[in-house]
Amino acid sequence: MSQENVDQVRAAFAAYNRGDLDAMIERFHPEVEFTTLLLGNHRGKEAIRRLFEENRATLPGHRLEPEEVIDAGDRVIAVVRIGGAGRVSQIATEDRIAFLFTIKDGLTIRQQTLRNKKDALEAAGLEE
Repeated sequence: MSQENVDQVRAAFAAYNRGDLDAMIERFHPEVEFTTLLLGNHRGKEAIRRLFEENRATLPGHRLEPEEVIDAGDRVIAVVRIGGAGRVSQIATEDRIAFLFTIKDGLTIRQQTLRNKKDALEAAGLEE
């Protein structure tokens, strides 16, 4: 099941990057919890849709490019390069963050945003 979980996470990023939020949202459990670094906790598919729509509106060209995806059983860690440009300033941004996904019944039930790979590994109970 672990490779299926990794594939699930990769497919969600691919859907987001091609602008297909419907396909991305289908990969989330109806009771999904999403913890962000700046905007706190959100629950449910529609809350997540609003967050990602806002990202795309605020940062045109916003992308989430997974550089490393780590199988952790019912969890998946993704180290991601994020990028985009400010809508008004057109100043390009780029950074790296990590996500910890918890998969249940083939769907993401929890997605947590962390500052880096080390924090994600610790949150998953793994050591680097």
